[in-house]
Amino acid sequence: MSLKRRPTDAEIEALAEIFRPLWRQGDIMRPWLRQHHELLRSLVHGEWSWAAVGAALTKVGITYRTGTPWTDKRLRSELSRALMPLKGYRQRHPKPEAVPTAEINLPPGAVAQKDPPPISPPPAIAAAPRFRPASFRIPETSPAPSESTPAEISGHHRLTFGPSEPKEPS
Repeated sequence: MSLKRRPTDAEIEALAEIFRPLWRQGDIMRPWLRQHHELLRSLVHGEWSWAAVGAALTKVGITYRTGTPWTDKRLRSELSRALMPLKGYRQRHPKPEAVPTAEINLPPGAVAQKDPPPISPPPAIAAAPRFRPASFRIPETSPAPSESTPAEISGHHRLTFGPSEPKEPS
C-alpha cells in the first residue's frame, strides 16, 4: 500500500460535503456501502487514503448505530463484506442450452439429412453387469459353521494371538 499525504481538516470537511447528500438518516450501512462502493474506491485509487475517507464518513455521521469512528482497516473490511454476494442471490450458472448446428455448404445436387441416424451404445456398456441394491437387513438364518476341527481352530488362534501362557495356580 502506498503512503498518501495526510489531508487537512478543511479537505476532510470538503470530502464530507460530498458524502452529506448521499446519506439519509436511518439508512442501513451495508446496502449504502454496496451502493456507493465505486465512489469510495475511486477516491482511494486517487489521492485519498482509507483513513481520510473514514474520517470524512465519521464527520458526516455515516457510521453504524454505535457511532464508532471509522478506521482504515474497518472501512476496507466492511466494504469488502458489503460487496460479498448475498446468500440467496448467489450467481447461478444456467445449464448449457443445445447449440444449433451450423448449416454445411453441400455440393449441388446433394441432399442434407434432417435427422442423424440413432447411435447405439457401445457393447461394453450394454452388457455391463447389474447388481442388486445393498441392504442393511441381517439375514434370518445364520451361516453354517465351517468344517474346521478344534485343532485347526487352536492353530489359527496361536498364529493370530501368539501362544497362550500357562495360568498360574492360585
